[in-house]
Amino acid sequence: MLQDIFFDFVNYLKTLLTPWGLQDYAGLIALLPFYIFLYLLYLIAIRSIRVSFKKVGMPREATGGTIFGVRLFFFSVALLVLLTTVGESIAQYIVAGGALIGTAIGLAFSKALSNIVSGLYVLVARPFRVGDYIRLGETEGIVLEITLNYTRVLRTDHTRQFVPNSTTIDSRLTNFRVRIDDYLDERGMSYKHEIFDPDDDEDSRFRDIVEKLTLLTRGDEVYRYTFDIEVERTCSQPKLEEFFSSLCTKWSEVFILPPEYFFWSSTATTMIYRFAFIVIDPKEIFNEGQQFKTEAAGYPAN
Repeated sequence: MLQDIFFDFVNYLKTLLTPWGLQDYAGLIALLPFYIFLYLLYLIAIRSIRVSFKKVGMPREATGGTIFGVRLFFFSVALLVLLTTVGESIAQYIVAGGALIGTAIGLAFSKALSNIVSGLYVLVARPFRVGDYIRLGETEGIVLEITLNYTRVLRTDHTRQFVPNSTTIDSRLTNFRVRIDDYLDERGMSYKHEIFDPDDDEDSRFRDIVEKLTLLTRGDEVYRYTFDIEVERTCSQPKLEEFFSSLCTKWSEVFILPPEYFFWSSTATTMIYRFAFIVIDPKEIFNEGQQFKTEAAGYPAN
């Protein structure tokens, strides 16, 4: 019945467009109301997904992946309706023209296509996810968004840097996210879940269920951040390590575990010490972590 109504509408448009010689385009013009309705439906669907996923606490990467799938679905529907309506001969021209345009785009934007392929690898292999604190080459910060083209990172100076995904594949990557139970087991230390995830009476029942499922699948995840301090060999090593020890003791109540330091490497003129501290929220690396780094850099000169 709907098909009959559509064809009646097309025939009516043909009678109106015949004086201008545009009767062959009546089918395309008749599709305009459908595409407007489809676009409005798309906007409603995207908005509903964003609001619903945010309410239930879904991660942003899951939201982004779902929205990407919805976009592909609506685009496929629009293209399928167009090819069905315009007729076989015109459809062949559209498909052939699309292939030529796609080839031209592939040759002209090979770098962009490389980013997309790399983006697919990042989404599938998941070396990091949205919310992680990473060090990627010269870039360091919290991952805000992962798309097929780039990864958006919030840096410690609160600027947003867009890193091409092809660079992500080629650069040295450090993800500071660790499972605290595995880490403590490696160190021969006991693990108590309540220390890292205290029970909150304000959590909803759904949120409690999500947290329990997360604990079963991924365990308690924290961020063990490390940084290096380079000092001259002329510095008194006992005095230097005494300063570092007192600093870690001072900050032991700030972090969930006392920070630590150890000798890392040396050159002909310098010694390098590596510091490590653990936080639950990666944003704490921006705040308390930067303060700790500043004090660690204030070692005695001699």
